[in-house]
Amino acid sequence: MRGLLIFAAALFGALFMIEIVAACGAWWLHGQGRYDDEIAWFEEMKPMLVLDLGLEGRIAGLYRGRIRRELMEGHLDRAARALRLARARARSLGTSPDTELIALGIETFTRAADRLEAHGRLSLAADWDDSLFVLAVRAPEPRHRYAALAAFMEGLDLRARDGKPCAALARIAWAKRGLGGQVPGLQSNVEEDLSLQCHLSRRTGRER
Repeated sequence: MRGLLIFAAALFGALFMIEIVAACGAWWLHGQGRYDDEIAWFEEMKPMLVLDLGLEGRIAGLYRGRIRRELMEGHLDRAARALRLARARARSLGTSPDTELIALGIETFTRAADRLEAHGRLSLAADWDDSLFVLAVRAPEPRHRYAALAAFMEGLDLRARDGKPCAALARIAWAKRGLGGQVPGLQSNVEEDLSLQCHLSRRTGRER
């Protein structure tokens, strides 16, 4: 019995020392501005950090922090990449994106769409709006679901303005397939109007 207690104490002490090493390493990397290395450090150490019950939440916070930094610096492509990595991590854990991550995704996709629209690349801007829709249409927060619908509507309008009403109409069918039913909040007259525009554009040969 005594030997078992000694072994348990030694094991606990070793695990505690690993926690200290992990924390110190992360603190040094963070201080050097090596944020990606900090994330990699924690992920490599994770199998050994069995005493740290809040580790997953801290790593998730680091992923969100990376997105925020890229947004603050105006690096939208990098922010989108960081967002994809964060979402992939959530999927690997069998979880959905949390509320903060969804909010960051909405900001990232909105800014990307706005930038492309300002440069006249309307259909590409609509692609970003569609990405926002996919991200947030089933979000737990009503405001995020509303943002998803608003982005979807904007994407339809952008494609129609780009002379592609048939492509816009196809996106409604795409959304219905993905949702397994109607698009929440989408007025029926929107689809009817796009159907008419698509028909007219095909008759005149402007869109195929």
